[in-house]
Amino acid sequence: MVTRRFTVLNDHPGEFQRTIEVEATEVQLKHLEVEGYLVREQLIPDDLLARLRAAADEIESRHLPTANIRSRAFGGLFVRNILDEHEAFHELLDFAPLISVARAMLGPQVQVHGNVLRVSYPDQDEQAVEWHFHQRVIPEPMPPFFCRPAALDNLIYLDPLTPESGPIVVLPRTHQVDRDLPSGDHADKPGQVVVTCPAGSVVTASASLWHRALAPKPGAGKRRLVIVGYSPTWMKPIDRLSAGADRGLTDRLVNNASEEKRELLGLSGFF
Repeated sequence: MVTRRFTVLNDHPGEFQRTIEVEATEVQLKHLEVEGYLVREQLIPDDLLARLRAAADEIESRHLPTANIRSRAFGGLFVRNILDEHEAFHELLDFAPLISVARAMLGPQVQVHGNVLRVSYPDQDEQAVEWHFHQRVIPEPMPPFFCRPAALDNLIYLDPLTPESGPIVVLPRTHQVDRDLPSGDHADKPGQVVVTCPAGSVVTASASLWHRALAPKPGAGKRRLVIVGYSPTWMKPIDRLSAGADRGLTDRLVNNASEEKRELLGLSGFF
């Protein structure tokens, strides 16, 4: 356990202070900072993992009949805003091993940036994902006051990540590279790391890190992945929750929600 103490400068009376008990070691946090990713095996408790699997299957059953799951760039089923799709994912909203690391790396005020379900199918073609990164907004030339966007993604694997199931491949330290990637690139790269891990493991990575996913091999079984990302509260999120708009499950979280919960939903945390 690591402790981080922050004071946020503002013009309100008194000082805005927050102490974060980070559920990671200094070595892990440094690896995430320098290499751009961190693997934590079996981070999700078995009972929560079972609930997430059941919820993922429910969402899949609703969306799969009308989805296009074949793509040379991003194969498989993608469903966004899963916090509004099933209440089981609300348990991840402030799951301490995820949110404490996000606050340690991004600052004490963070919100949900994205929340996605991805399912890949071993008996379907075009299930791989090309090399990409998530914050493709770096301009050329770089303006003097440009603020590099920062977000942290948590890839939560509901099934074992094996060479047969289609593992994730990361390219360490590319989260600090100001160079774009061409589309359609699935080739091996020097220094790449192929990540395998048991079910319930989490790969935490800078949203700017280059990565791809290999296609599952026939007979491997489908691979279910949940992505929960965090960003500073003042940054525009990728997925926009319906909180307060009477359109989704997160509306229920708003009523009598704590200030921390409202901040995580992107409804507060501004000065």
